Amino acid sequence: MNSGQLLTMHSDVVIKKLLQLADKSYKSFLRASNTSYNAEIGTSRYWKAISSMEQSQFEFNDYMKQLKAMDEYTQWSEKLHQDRYKFVEKYDIVMEKYKYL
Repeated sequence: MNSGQLLTMHSDVVIKKLLQLADKSYKSFLRASNTSYNAEIGTSRYWKAISSMEQSQFEFNDYMKQLKAMDEYTQWSEKLHQDRYKFVEKYDIVMEKYKYL
């Protein structure tokens, strides 16, 4: 068994982990943006929130690129009707963003 076959067999596990990480970074972005709106401009709290927003956005974009690469390799987005991809329904916001890549 080679690495390609192994990746194809267990693509659902990899996709689930990538979706979890993307969802976590998206929620982190939302928390940081909420903080930046409430903080006074120029304060350390404001700049820390801005930095956190940028980092979260970078991570989210990286996870989306990884999901896209997995999709090109395994065509997982065409198999969402299968039971093993049922967990995707839980990550509706991330999947909505993924559609527009």
